[in-house]
Amino acid sequence: MNNLISNRYLITKHIGKGGMADVYLAIDTILKREVAIKILKDDLSQDKISLERFSREANASTCLSHPNIVDVYDVGDDGDRHYIVMEYIKGQTLKQFIQKRGPIYYPEAIFIMKQLCAAIMEAHRNGIIHRDIKSQNVLIKDDGTAKVVDFGIALAANAKEITAEDSILGSVHYMAPEHAKGETANMQSDIYSLGIVFFELLSGEVPFKGENAVQVVYNSSNNPLPDVRLYDKRIPQSVVNITKKATAKNRHNRYANVAEMLKDLNECLLDKHLDDKPLVFNYSEDITKPKEAKKEIKRSRPKSFYYKLAAIAGGVLIVLILGAYLINSILNRPVYVNMPDIRGYSIVDASKILEEYGLSIDLTHIEREMSDVYDAGEIMRIEPEVNTEVEKGTIVKVVVSDGLYAIMKDYVGQNVEEAREELLNTYPLIKVELIEVDSDLPSGTIITQEGIEPNAKFDPKRDQKITFTYSRYTSIIIPYGIIGSSIDTAESILKASDIPYELIPLDTSTLSDEEKASLVPNTIYSIDPKEGSSITVSDGLKVVLTYVEGESISNE
Repeated sequence: MNNLISNRYLITKHIGKGGMADVYLAIDTILKREVAIKILKDDLSQDKISLERFSREANASTCLSHPNIVDVYDVGDDGDRHYIVMEYIKGQTLKQFIQKRGPIYYPEAIFIMKQLCAAIMEAHRNGIIHRDIKSQNVLIKDDGTAKVVDFGIALAANAKEITAEDSILGSVHYMAPEHAKGETANMQSDIYSLGIVFFELLSGEVPFKGENAVQVVYNSSNNPLPDVRLYDKRIPQSVVNITKKATAKNRHNRYANVAEMLKDLNECLLDKHLDDKPLVFNYSEDITKPKEAKKEIKRSRPKSFYYKLAAIAGGVLIVLILGAYLINSILNRPVYVNMPDIRGYSIVDASKILEEYGLSIDLTHIEREMSDVYDAGEIMRIEPEVNTEVEKGTIVKVVVSDGLYAIMKDYVGQNVEEAREELLNTYPLIKVELIEVDSDLPSGTIITQEGIEPNAKFDPKRDQKITFTYSRYTSIIIPYGIIGSSIDTAESILKASDIPYELIPLDTSTLSDEEKASLVPNTIYSIDPKEGSSITVSDGLKVVLTYVEGESISNE
């Protein structure tokens, strides 16, 4: 297999596979970053249905941009190889996460579900039904961020199924009963799958099992959802109710949209839900005709009787309404708390802190910026501000650090060699490009600085380039007649040519007595570089003169 796709993506290793495609880790050789590239299997590249599904995934993914949906960077084909280039997530699937840890403590499970609901709500807002929501299609980053992947069988809300078989694609453990029966999946089918994932998070396993797919479908369609508190008695009834409502077998009992489910997830741990009763549907899961009411024999009464009865009933009703209003006002009086300082915490840790105050993070609109204080993944700003009085139930907006930034120094007017050395020592990932031009400025003086402008913020951990335009160094010929001349004479010659120099006494320890006897005190013994050499004058460059020591040596 050719490891270079479209002369850009260099495949480094195989990291996953599915029924239709293989996933590889690759390097984007243009943007110098790691990416995940999904390549349709060779034996399916000529299959029209497989190509349509692959194209559907590409189209669905590229129109979605959300912090909890894996970004798609590029779509294309290289010969018969069809590919999708995606954001590479360093982490694990939610299925692996649950298998390693077992049942997830309910506050953390709620935090994950809020992210998944936010992602699917964005898909539904764009008219896209995922149809294959399961823990294997969710990636968990090291900082706790959840990312939904694999829109391979996603369907536009107004699109037609590809085939009859396609209508029941998806994993049976997470499939809504109506979808399993062959009905067209809709947004509430995705809600059912979200409810199963929530149950799996809280319990560590899926609720309906079987020896084969048919048995799983039968059990999920005919058996009630187990009480998730059998796995953890600490789970509040309000949380149990969410799992039950999301996975109701009758769509009429299910959440109408994901926004409703997200609202309950945001509020389920508030004080007002501490005494929630078990959820009981208004009618049976199976739709039945209402029984006919028994006919009662009507007895006539005088009209005055009904007038008096109506007056009494009206008075009682007014009293009840006023009483209910007063009781409701008392019970629903807003409770205020001081906004805690969650700056410097990760999203996961901050969410746990906020839950203790009856607050939550707005996971649908997380902004990211570089910071000069906070590391990547740490919250750097919040709204409402710290220590302000906020009502319980408030959803907090956060800005998360995308990493520490540095401020580029202004090197204009400095020596180019010194600037280059300083940059390479301080920021090894920065490539320094030098452009030499004629100028009246001293040799080696930086004239312009481009790529990263002076005083600009930049990411020191990313490969970047800075370009210095500098004044051309002048070339000078070292004059002849210096060796054997007096020190004073040599100095005069070099100063006249503006050549910097350095005087070093001759080491005579290795000379023979005869050689020592031939030396003339206070004269130049050697010069480096040699006489007649052409040198480029730059700061720090000096001609080295070795002299024979005598009684009076001028070193000025």
